Amino acid sequence: MRRHSAPGFTYVGLMVMIAVIGVATAATVSVGELARKRDAETELLFVGKQYIRAFLEYELNTPDGHASHAPSRLEDLLQDPRQPGMKRYLRQLYPDPITGKADWQLVRAPGGGLMGVRSASCAPTIRRSFADGDFVYLDGQKRYCDWQFAYVMACGGNCKDTLRPED
Repeated sequence: MRRHSAPGFTYVGLMVMIAVIGVATAATVSVGELARKRDAETELLFVGKQYIRAFLEYELNTPDGHASHAPSRLEDLLQDPRQPGMKRYLRQLYPDPITGKADWQLVRAPGGGLMGVRSASCAPTIRRSFADGDFVYLDGQKRYCDWQFAYVMACGGNCKDTLRPED
């Protein structure tokens, strides 16, 4: 006695298997994208802290009698034009980890010059809560372009009287 399978059963089974493989592949890609985005967000916080420290140090090292307390451009953080010799506050101008480009939006200081940077990307953030640490002031911000890295924001304008942001 011979058993006959229903016509097309193998074809349907193959289609189901292809669909399962497709779903598994899509899930793997989305998990990988989430991990990449989380890494870029962590790097953004690191780079932001470097800029906060650089802007603060620039102000704290203002020579007596000099009117400019804020750099007029980011390149001034690489070599302070107000100081004789080489005075650096950053080793390099970091690109925005979210966009991958040096396309920072600049945060202007009230008296002129720059006091910080923020991402050019307005994509939604993964992290929304900063209950403690240097980034408490970012708590509740939902987009990267809302994360401002300016020492006035990080220290509430009291960095000279309190501890500077730590490494």
